[in-house]
Amino acid sequence: MSSRIPRLLEAIWGLLVEDGSLAVGIVLALAATWRAGMTPFGLVDQLGWFLTAMLLALILANLYRAAHQAKIRGDGRPG
Repeated sequence: MSSRIPRLLEAIWGLLVEDGSLAVGIVLALAATWRAGMTPFGLVDQLGWFLTAMLLALILANLYRAAHQAKIRGDGRPG
């Protein structure tokens, strides 16, 4: 169990720092949330869920892509 934690932290670090597409996606999600907050439809109460859903989808997509790349390489390491 303890050997999995460093590998998990390394994978997360790789997604956040080494993968520029994740950083761009986060900025776009924040921009979309800010833009949705500017609408006069009174959706401000749902913006937290909107941002959470976008960020979770972004993280899951990046994890899927990293796993797919590791499978192609055959080394078991994401990135």
